[in-house]
Amino acid sequence: MIFRSLITIGLVILFASCGSEEEAASSTETGAKVEMSHGQKLFNDYCLQCHSLVANKVGPSLRGALERWDNDTSRIAAFIKNAKETIDSGDPRAVQVAEEWNNTLMTPMPHLTDEDIAALLEYMAK
Repeated sequence: MIFRSLITIGLVILFASCGSEEEAASSTETGAKVEMSHGQKLFNDYCLQCHSLVANKVGPSLRGALERWDNDTSRIAAFIKNAKETIDSGDPRAVQVAEEWNNTLMTPMPHLTDEDIAALLEYMAK
């Protein structure tokens, strides 16, 4: 009688745990289907070390960055590609950023295309 009860309990546990594994697998599969946008991937690869979207780190937070550049994508793109060159050109916003951040220069990103920067700006705006 005890043996039969133990087998029954064991089978109940086995079947109950099988259902949980299936649910976990399907939620993992669902999670795997969610992909990063191109802008988020670029942000994670090139910006996250020094920037956050919502808080200052080594550099300023980047949420709303385009608005701080008067929505001028060509000026902010030039700054992203080569901050020092943009500061040296006398761009008022670039000079302001340099002064606010104790003249700490952002690493040049000349490898980013205009499409990459557009994707980054789109991600930062969300």
